[in-house]
Amino acid sequence: MKVQAVRAARWEGVEVGSLAASWDVPEVHAYACVGSTNDLARSLAEEGCATGTCVIADEQTAGRGRAERRWSSPAGLGVWMSLVLRPLGLRDPGVLPLVVGVAVARALDAFARPAVPQIKWPNDVLLAGRKVGGILCEGSWDGNSPRFVVVGIGLNVLHSPEDFPDGIRDLATSLRIASGWAPPREEIAGAVARAVMEAGREPVLDSSLLEELARRDSLRGREVIVREPSGRELHGTAAGVAPDGSLLLRTPAGVLRHIRTGSVRRIVPAGA
Repeated sequence: MKVQAVRAARWEGVEVGSLAASWDVPEVHAYACVGSTNDLARSLAEEGCATGTCVIADEQTAGRGRAERRWSSPAGLGVWMSLVLRPLGLRDPGVLPLVVGVAVARALDAFARPAVPQIKWPNDVLLAGRKVGGILCEGSWDGNSPRFVVVGIGLNVLHSPEDFPDGIRDLATSLRIASGWAPPREEIAGAVARAVMEAGREPVLDSSLLEELARRDSLRGREVIVREPSGRELHGTAAGVAPDGSLLLRTPAGVLRHIRTGSVRRIVPAGA
């Protein structure tokens, strides 16, 4: 059943105009329930909305991640938001989810202690080895340049273990679980929006950002299996991320491969 998205005047008790001013974005479109914030943000971008326009919802019924995987987005528990960006050049599209991921991790640092937010290539944010958030970048291109990019961010904030569906309960976490307290969703959303806006102006994995990414890389030095879109699986050791956003995989034969697309999972030793 298609959800009728109805705009709200407030989110977390704060008027949308005040949210926009506090978050340093031109406009906030808030909803109680939507299908997907990315879909709404894309429509606004097609209509020519201002760069930085934010769509946020209390609940998504059709939230999604990469490869159209469903993203559980229950009411009142997370930050489900999308931002419209128009980067000043984006030579390597694979860079953007990682640049955004580092920005999100920085924004979460103050709320996640003692846990440290980590990045799992290509678009996941982890706490204590479990997924706390995901990033979905969807763009419209004019030749080699993006007309706009919609950056969707889903963050598990107030979940208890029983709030997660059975299939992901052992893989997911929330800020509340990892840090031991219930951080305000409005403050988290604002910190993330400001950080992503800054990072998304000219997204480049320069040397300093690559160093930070290496510190936050949950896969680096780990034995992994990469599944390519063709279905072929590659085994090896994750050796970091290249400046173009590709995953560096060292094969058992010692060959260093650049993986630009695919899914990756760690090989957990028996008994670990």
